[in-house]
Order: sequence, then C-alpha cells, then structure tokens
Amino acid sequence: MNTTKTIRRSLAAVLLLAGVMMFRPTAPAAAEGGWDDFHGSLGGSVVVWPEFEGSNRYTVKVLPLVDLRYRRFFLSFGDGVDDGLGFDLIEAREWTVAPVLRYRLWRNERQSELLYGLGDIDGGAEAGLLIRWQPGPASLSLKAYQGLGSVEGLTVELGARYAAFLGEGLKGAVDLGAMFTDGKYNRSYFGITPAQSLASGYQVYDPGAGLKHVLVAGTLGYALTERLELGLKAEYKRLTGPAADSPLVERGSADQFFSAFSVSFNF
Repeated sequence: MNTTKTIRRSLAAVLLLAGVMMFRPTAPAAAEGGWDDFHGSLGGSVVVWPEFEGSNRYTVKVLPLVDLRYRRFFLSFGDGVDDGLGFDLIEAREWTVAPVLRYRLWRNERQSELLYGLGDIDGGAEAGLLIRWQPGPASLSLKAYQGLGSVEGLTVELGARYAAFLGEGLKGAVDLGAMFTDGKYNRSYFGITPAQSLASGYQVYDPGAGLKHVLVAGTLGYALTERLELGLKAEYKRLTGPAADSPLVERGSADQFFSAFSVSFNF
C-alpha cells in the first residue's frame, strides 16, 4: 500500500476519534476547575529568517508568541513553535497524543525577486496528529500534517529535544529534527511547471517525495521575574533531496538560518 495514503487514512481515523471524544457528554465532576485550569504564556518575538524557504536573502519580522492550555486543549504558535490547536486524547504524564489543526503560511511571489514568475501559493489549514514522549529532560516527537482544501501536501516531522535548567532563572534546550514531504508538497513549493518556466526563466522541475530537510536548533530562556521571560533561539536547517535539487534552491541556498529574540508573559 502507498505510504502516503496509509498516513492520510491514519490521520483521518484519529481525527474522527478526536471528534467523538471532544463532543461527548461531560461528567459533572469534570466541569469543576474553571479558569484555574487555564495557563500558558503570551508574547512577541523579532525573527530573522529567509524571504522564503530556499532563499539566500533574509528578512526581519515581528510575530506573536502564543502557548496556551485549558485542561486537555492547547494552542501554540510563533517563534518556530507550530503545534497548532490540539486536544490531548490521552492523559498520561509522559505522553502527548493529540489531533491538531494549524495554519500553513502563504507564499507570495512578491516576497522575493527569486520568486517572480512562479505565482502565489495560498495559505490555509492543515489537519494532523502530534505524538510526543517525554519521560524526563529528553523527548521524542512525531508530527504528521495533511493540507486541507487548496493547501496541498503531506508533511511528517521527526524531532528530538533535550532541555535543562542551567542556573538561577536560566534554562536551555537543544533540538534535532527532520521532515519528510510528499510529491504534492514538493511540487507546490519547489517544482517548476512549464508555464512557470516560461515566466521565470527556471528550468522545468517535477520533484517527487523525499526527505526535505534536517535541522539543529538551540534555545535559551531567562526569567526576569516570576512572570516575565526573555528568549533567544538560533536554528540551522539544511534542505535535502528533492527540495535541494530544485532550480529555485540552486539559485538561492540549501542552507537556511533562523534566529529570534522573544519576550513572553507567563500565567
């Protein structure tokens, strides 16, 4: 059986199960707790990242930073955190298994001179599944997302993290990751159709599925007060496989860098 179809069917089954669990009648005892169960952090970050994935030119953006949780529901995005809106299917200290929805950003050909003639790519929703195992300071994760509607492509992310307290008010983490993407995703972001070739000057390119990138990242957080925290993040990503072979990336760069400075309020 085709691997991509198997993953898509598995995602659909988990999302259906999540819908049943999310909207089933709630026992009276579970209704207690109220806003005491609501916690997380809100803030903003200044990021430096490529004009588009595969570019050798960089831009500066100001992004919101959101990490919220209410009982078994969570919402997280910004500063490289993109788990999305999810619901924990199981309540276990070491495990997170959650269906999720998140937003995939658009790409506009006016973002960069290197994109002229390639047209725009719409943003939109992705549905997926997050599995994370965290028995201690180290954790492993698997994330699979399928585009919905006009958003095409399947992505599967593997991650490993080690986090530790480094001193009074100081904490840090190191992340390793890799992403697999299917042919639809790669054709959308790295392919060149005959029409795009005529408009842009790039050679026609029809990529298939494969390993899109590997990455390493480091983060530091410092608690100024009990509620206020400063953060630094640096990430290096190397595009590989069908993505790296794209004429678009060959004119840009397979080496991608990301850095961010953030301020967040914890509650």
